[in-house]
Amino acid sequence: MSDPKSYTVGWICAITTEYVAARAFLDEEHEAPAYLSPQNKNDYTLGRIGKHNVVISVLPLGEYGLTSAARVAEDLLHSFTNVRIGLMVGIGGGAPSQKHDIRLGDIVVSIPFDGHGGVIQYDFGKTLQYQSFQPTGFLDQPPTILRAAVIGIKAQYEMEGHNIEEATDEVLSKRPRLRNKYQRPDQESDRLYQSYIVHPFNGTDCNIVCGSDPAI
Repeated sequence: MSDPKSYTVGWICAITTEYVAARAFLDEEHEAPAYLSPQNKNDYTLGRIGKHNVVISVLPLGEYGLTSAARVAEDLLHSFTNVRIGLMVGIGGGAPSQKHDIRLGDIVVSIPFDGHGGVIQYDFGKTLQYQSFQPTGFLDQPPTILRAAVIGIKAQYEMEGHNIEEATDEVLSKRPRLRNKYQRPDQESDRLYQSYIVHPFNGTDCNIVCGSDPAI
């Protein structure tokens, strides 16, 4: 049985897809904790990534938002008292622009920039007619230890690049059941439609309803 005091990184996932992917990238998976409070309602996966012992949890099925995430985080911290770093890792959409070519599949890390603490929370702002987005609140910036780690990662990337594709291929080769759902989609499927296109919700082929003309 694992000792809860041995874990220093907490990782919260919003949905099952993220939870599965997080577990798949553990270098090793550990046994369940020796003891947890009966009041603890979370499901946990324990393991190691590099030199860090990590505890991963997920929001309850059908529950989303800040309230649910805060409750999961609170239970996690009560049970794993030595956790010093908390990460909320999720899947978001990407809409490329002329300035930023951001697409689904890119990795986005919250860092302080241009007077903001990091990621701007969607309900901490408003858009007025004929005016730009106006922030009405802000989130605190990430801890110093994480911001320092980002600098280290950026330096490593400039010198050596990354091995994300190789690491993903290695995971999928070890767990072939995940390949169908989790491998990178074909490049041709990465199509950005104009905002007036309404996509079908009933399983109809998007190419038939929305078309495949690159000008759309």
